[in-house]
Amino acid sequence: MAIPRTRLTLLEKLKDCYDEKSWNEFQEIYAPYILKVLRAMNMNSHDCQDLQQDVLLIVWKSLPKFNYQADRGSFRAWISTVSRREVIRFIKKRQKSFISSPEEKNEHYAQSLKSVEGAEVENIIQREWEKFISEKAWNNISSRFSEKVLGVFQKLSTGVDISTLARESGLSESSIYVYKKRVLNTLQKEILKLNRELG
Repeated sequence: MAIPRTRLTLLEKLKDCYDEKSWNEFQEIYAPYILKVLRAMNMNSHDCQDLQQDVLLIVWKSLPKFNYQADRGSFRAWISTVSRREVIRFIKKRQKSFISSPEEKNEHYAQSLKSVEGAEVENIIQREWEKFISEKAWNNISSRFSEKVLGVFQKLSTGVDISTLARESGLSESSIYVYKKRVLNTLQKEILKLNRELG
């Protein structure tokens, strides 16, 4: 499958000339995902901010040599790998600096390192990508629906059953089904589109 044109165009601009507008667009898209991945790896807020900048800097410096090959994995997998390596490097550096500190400090970093190096981290990264794309998709489609329709969908998502929602809102059950289907279809299409464009 070919890399989507939108991302390809953005990467080519960044590779060729480090275009500031393109870089800002890139950061707007991927910086929040990087932050989610770092938080999911149990990094504290302060460390996450520093690590996010480190990862972005590595990506920035690597882009001129970066050659996307779909058969070797997705673009987001490369960014996740860079993030993971930076976390491992950071933890190992911290472990060395706390050699003379209390044992629980070393134990904390040992546990963090174990979780980042384990196979479970791949599942964590996948879950964070799904959450990231779902949130981005939701933000993208929200302006297409009225607050009433969005409210109905959100209540259904929290587990409120249709008959209860019909009584509370004064809407017919058939209207609620229609609202749910419209939002869900639009959301699913947007998630697919974003996965193709950004993944």
